[in-house]
Amino acid sequence: MTLMLFFIIATNPFYEANFSSLPMRSLSIFSNPAGLGINRGAEIFGTYYPDPDIIMTGVSLSNLGLGMNKNLDGATYYELGLGYKLPGAFSLGYAFQFGDQSEHIVGVEARVSRKLTLGYKTTTGEKYHMFGGISLRPFEEYLTLSCDLEYEGIDSIFTYYWGAMLMPTNGMKLYFRADEDLDWHAGLELSFGKIMVAGSYCQEEKKLSGGILLSAQSYETFMPKKKKITTLTLTGDYPEVRRKSFFGIPLKAEQGYTKLLNNIESICDRNDIRVVVVKIKNSKLGAAQIEELGKALSRLSESGKKIVFFADNYPSTLTYGLACVGDEILLSPLGSIKIPGLALRKPYIKGTLEKLGIEIDVSHVGKYKSAIEILERTSMSEADREQITRLLDDLYYPMIDRISKGRGKPVDEIEELINRAGYFNSDEALKYGLVDSVLYEFELNDYLHNKYGKMVITDFSNIIGEEIVVEAWRNDKPKIALVIAEGSIVPGQGKPDLFQTSLIGGEKYAEIFTQIAKDDKIKAVLFRINSGGGDAFASEKIAYAVKQCTEVKPVIVSMGDVAGSGGYYIACFANKIYANSNTITGSIGVIGVSLITKGFYEKLGITWDYVKKGEHSDAYWGLRHNTEDEMELYDNEVRWYYDKFTKRVAEGRKLTQEKVDSLGQGRIYSGIHASEVGLVDETGDFLDALRAAKVLSGIKGDVEIVVYPGEEGLSLFNKASVLSGILYKMPGYEVK
Repeated sequence: MTLMLFFIIATNPFYEANFSSLPMRSLSIFSNPAGLGINRGAEIFGTYYPDPDIIMTGVSLSNLGLGMNKNLDGATYYELGLGYKLPGAFSLGYAFQFGDQSEHIVGVEARVSRKLTLGYKTTTGEKYHMFGGISLRPFEEYLTLSCDLEYEGIDSIFTYYWGAMLMPTNGMKLYFRADEDLDWHAGLELSFGKIMVAGSYCQEEKKLSGGILLSAQSYETFMPKKKKITTLTLTGDYPEVRRKSFFGIPLKAEQGYTKLLNNIESICDRNDIRVVVVKIKNSKLGAAQIEELGKALSRLSESGKKIVFFADNYPSTLTYGLACVGDEILLSPLGSIKIPGLALRKPYIKGTLEKLGIEIDVSHVGKYKSAIEILERTSMSEADREQITRLLDDLYYPMIDRISKGRGKPVDEIEELINRAGYFNSDEALKYGLVDSVLYEFELNDYLHNKYGKMVITDFSNIIGEEIVVEAWRNDKPKIALVIAEGSIVPGQGKPDLFQTSLIGGEKYAEIFTQIAKDDKIKAVLFRINSGGGDAFASEKIAYAVKQCTEVKPVIVSMGDVAGSGGYYIACFANKIYANSNTITGSIGVIGVSLITKGFYEKLGITWDYVKKGEHSDAYWGLRHNTEDEMELYDNEVRWYYDKFTKRVAEGRKLTQEKVDSLGQGRIYSGIHASEVGLVDETGDFLDALRAAKVLSGIKGDVEIVVYPGEEGLSLFNKASVLSGILYKMPGYEVK
């Protein structure tokens, strides 16, 4: 048994398999079973040593391993192993060797840092045989120094081995290893991605050994990467929170739309990607999302990549404006471009309520607080029309400027085309220079090869999904929490229902920020908000928790399409607020609504009767209007909440309450307008906010993003209600 273990250590042509502190994945078989728990994956290897004739093979699948060591002139052994990675530095392993003899082996590896790792393995029982060692990387992965001590208990023999491995470039390793008698081996390892080969020369035996490793995941390779064209298809909607579900039951919430931005940013420095093709297929992106995506693609263009857009149809001015950040715009021969301009509309249901027999008692603070108008009017008030006109100007003219620059045409000419017709078939689009070429999608690949040269064409998901085996001993990155708040703000946990409606539970999000504040591993918080507000009391809970969190670590807000009223309230205490130019925000105001449903019930043939004690015990049942005294109390309550709102914003934004009141009154703002008046710090996208989070927390380099909320439950019948009866809520707008 002692002789068998010695040969295994001495003859493997892969350097890492010869030291107890280094192996991982399949190379851990017959070396140190603890390595099976490190960077788990599927791979198989085989090696051959000529004198004596030893064939060694092994396969790993996840954290399990099975190997065979066969001496063609003697014994055959097998090893079945299991490795488990503990949190932090340590991995544990167990292996059972069987065949001509059997042994139980336990092992441990401790990857203490990027520069230091330790290893130990031993047999159990009477035949005590151990290996323990240390490896150092003084210059990251480019130089590895290793030493192992072997102790064989039966004959009390001590032996040591040492070695050095040089990696002049990714995927190429040169190494030297020797024992205490200076009997040495020198070798070379080359990685071709999913295939690795190794060869070793033994000075004592004057023999060559060799090995090959096949992996389901790629290793870094010394081969130059093939030039690629990648295709990104935009289709459907892009929620801020992407939910994994099982038969409609939400199980886990994950980063949604902003993950796309992270993924695009991640390929900026990849020299193998030369062209990015963006296909638009019935995408439902919001105005601010389109702005953010355009910026992310512009950064790709600045990194030297060509951006090509293709669509059967460009269905809106906003979508076409996005395409204008590209180097080329391609259109299907029977396709069209629709650029009628921008319009903003909102529904009014006063007539519907009248038909249903529903009346309302209303109280609100704010000249511009138009959320209530959909219930009590049939058209816009002058104040609402005023603020919407300014909002539309802030969206429209930058978009026209973007189209003008993208197509190399004067602004006046673009506006003339919009106002002349707004619709262009493929012939007209080509005639007026709105597209560069017309072709069918099945012709696209040939077009790209002819224009940019022969390259591999692959889907963007394949590029992002590439798994590279990380050979760094520790890859710990500073953590930034990404808290995503999308939907209406409600009391309680805000669990999604069977329809997976996005809700922001006041209790849940307050708990999240409290938990993050106590987690020393999280260095900063990026708070992504896409909400028009909701319940006032739930908004206050979240805002207070955010304020508490800012006292121990920076909180940076990134606003999505909408962050108004309660959505702005929960943002105001952040250390820094970013809004896109196209974000709709502000709406600092309060509304209170009571529905009088007595007439509706009567239409259904339902009547009510009751006995009461207390003058106001039947108020807010919806069976009568409030009395003058009750309405006065209601108005006072609404004004009290507005006072709290403006005080919170004044405190968070370091403004006077009078200034906030002048900016408030329910008025909505575009992101660019909000930055001018001090309601946000800067106009910037999600990636700008992420960079700010790193700066404010003193982080340099890559970070690990931890997404909240994570695990989710299910509410079969969503019972979220308005706890306070008062809303920090802004109206819904459709921009088209």
